[in-house]
Amino acid sequence: MRIDEKKLNKLGEKISAAGLKMSIVESMTAGFFSTIWSLQTESGDYFKGSIICFDESVKAGLLKIPKELITEFSAESMEVTVAMLKGVSNLIPADIYMSITGKAYDDDKKDGPSEPGDVYIVVSGLGKVVSRKFKFQGKNAAEVFILSFNASLDMLSNFFGKEG
Repeated sequence: MRIDEKKLNKLGEKISAAGLKMSIVESMTAGFFSTIWSLQTESGDYFKGSIICFDESVKAGLLKIPKELITEFSAESMEVTVAMLKGVSNLIPADIYMSITGKAYDDDKKDGPSEPGDVYIVVSGLGKVVSRKFKFQGKNAAEVFILSFNASLDMLSNFFGKEG
């Protein structure tokens, strides 16, 4: 299992050529998406930065997500993923935003309906917002991260048309 480098590079070139800026907010992936994007050769032209909000206190404190929203839906939910995107957009100006959370592995925490492999991704920009819930069957958290990243590339590709 590998990152779709061809698609990553094509998207990076398109974002750079269009003069757009991108910011990311991550929970489950704890910086994985941002690291991969930063390695793309044109990233210095468009990648503004990211926020990692692994802990709920960062979601509530820095991103201003109401604790009641986290309690009602859980940190691993579409509602919180959308709120994360709104939070980062208030902190890092950009044209394209991506927000990711979910459950990459089983743990003792049973605070919501999400199960291992449930991933929530929201991408916004260019007048569009796309949100998706994925159910990945990775062997481990690393596979879930890679599957999630490649899915986010597909979502972002749709912003640029079929050749994205």
